[in-house]
Amino acid sequence: MPEFTRTDLEKTIDACVGTQAAPPLDEHGLDLSFEELGLDSLAVFEVVTRLQDELGVTIADDEADVRKTPRELIDLVNGRTGRTGHPAKAEPLSGQSTTD
Repeated sequence: MPEFTRTDLEKTIDACVGTQAAPPLDEHGLDLSFEELGLDSLAVFEVVTRLQDELGVTIADDEADVRKTPRELIDLVNGRTGRTGHPAKAEPLSGQSTTD
């Protein structure tokens, strides 16, 4: 099963708040709080609820509350779904190289 990625989270956020209000989740954005990205607690609740419904994961309210950044939420989802256990990575943006 493929890992849950930044792109997957962006699509979920878009579906919940609309593409006009959705924040960019580049490498820097993954580590900003949802609040800093312009998402209030209701929007985060909608995102978590949708992830639970679509992926069949259970995320308790108190667990969602302590996941303050997109990277933390991605890591939680991957841990719950048995997908890759390594920390969330940003996928390369269009035109960027992935050489390390």
